[in-house]
Amino acid sequence: MKTDQQLLEKNVSPSEIKQYSPMAKEWWNTKDGPMYILHDMNKMRLDLVFDGLISTGVIKSWQRNEPNAFQGLKILDLGCGGGILVEALAKLKAEVTGLDPNEALLEVAKEHIETQEDIRGNVRYLLETIEEHCKTHPNYYDVITCSEVLEHVIDKKSLLEAACKSLKPGGSIFVTTYNKTFFSWFFSILFGEYILRIVPIGCHSYGLFISPYEVSKILENSKCKTNVLKGIFYNFIGRYFWIYQWLGYHYAMQAVKDH
Repeated sequence: MKTDQQLLEKNVSPSEIKQYSPMAKEWWNTKDGPMYILHDMNKMRLDLVFDGLISTGVIKSWQRNEPNAFQGLKILDLGCGGGILVEALAKLKAEVTGLDPNEALLEVAKEHIETQEDIRGNVRYLLETIEEHCKTHPNYYDVITCSEVLEHVIDKKSLLEAACKSLKPGGSIFVTTYNKTFFSWFFSILFGEYILRIVPIGCHSYGLFISPYEVSKILENSKCKTNVLKGIFYNFIGRYFWIYQWLGYHYAMQAVKDH
């Protein structure tokens, strides 16, 4: 067990580990578990990756409906938690690495993938930070997903720069996170956590939110140019996400690494 100081030195927030570890056993409860919104989010996240890879010519538009659409692609899910997005990507035949510094969540991810005989050979889980991982996997991944991660990270610049190092030239990084606005505070914290209680209280800290323009600047300094930037919103009643133009609350971004 690492001390709080050791975690901080690795750009891992001890409070985030303590907040999420007790939720591990309910991670795959899609109906009313603490992470059910991440399950609801998966279709939108896959659509984002599909659209981005089609726009950059990595896959063809007709492959969207193919069960092996991502075959041959190496994908890193950065901050994978219990493996929700990892398994969805693996079902499309990608070779997927799930990376997370939370041991309790990775144990759940490993247990769950063992029951998925059709995809478990396509998945590996690693208890590492991206800063550690990029040293052994430079220019390695076709795609990196960083979904609902930045709002939990202290040094976002360190994480994003390391992610770009692990990305192949021409590869794409996909980010979803909260903008740093009144609306993001109102909807995600006040409304989502304290009024509707659809997210456990304490899951988000406004001080850790970041604007899309700051993220774009960090990525561009690492030779990853923004290709897509759109807003996303969650329908609390219908339990689905949609992509639209307003960036004031929650946003999705694709950046492509220079060749």
